[in-house]
Amino acid sequence: MLLIFFDEVKTQPHYPIYHIGGVCIDEPHLVEIEAEIAAIAQDVFGTTRLSKKTELHMQQIYARSGEFGTMNNFEDRVRIIERFMRILSRPEVKLIDVQIDSLHPKASARPAEIAFMFFCERADQYAASEDKLAMLIGDRESDKIAERSSVSLSNYRIFGTEFQFGRKKITNLFESVHFTHSHLSRFLQLADAYTWIRQFVGNNSNSENARHRAILDLLKVEENKMYAAKYKHWPTKNAW
Repeated sequence: MLLIFFDEVKTQPHYPIYHIGGVCIDEPHLVEIEAEIAAIAQDVFGTTRLSKKTELHMQQIYARSGEFGTMNNFEDRVRIIERFMRILSRPEVKLIDVQIDSLHPKASARPAEIAFMFFCERADQYAASEDKLAMLIGDRESDKIAERSSVSLSNYRIFGTEFQFGRKKITNLFESVHFTHSHLSRFLQLADAYTWIRQFVGNNSNSENARHRAILDLLKVEENKMYAAKYKHWPTKNAW
């Protein structure tokens, strides 16, 4: 069985792309990958205990905010981000990348719904290619969003997805969408890292800012090649 953990990054006034990023891990590899993420927490916080105070949140790490407010050395924070990149580049970690241009007339009214639909399609396609069932696990932001996602997946499983290119059946995603708070799951923190990095690249790829370049240059290192197993960029660009 595959577990697919996902996170989303909403649009910003200067950056209209809505992101959903997912990390897909087969059951035999869960323990070793969780241990690798927990080792980062141990080095940073001195404990692997899950709590809001030990959450590895990419935006906070980069911006020196929240629990990272006293971590003044930028290079130390960059090293944490690189460690996540290396985990995301492991062959056992499969990545799903969905990006929706919210400025497009067909997406502007409901980018979150369209992004989730495409994410379900791509997650299902990957699971089918592996001849496995898969379960989706997301970050619980609110009961309303959790219910909306679960109802949507239920409808997709019964009726298929529907868009201008026709209906696609969902055959390998099972049960409902399960949600928990990101500070209670190292895997959701890994999904947060992937989604944040994808947004960071899209938002800053042409920047000459030294701190932006420090993150972007990490992606040129062979060990940090995070290629998506499945992606959908709609209706704009190709995957990198």
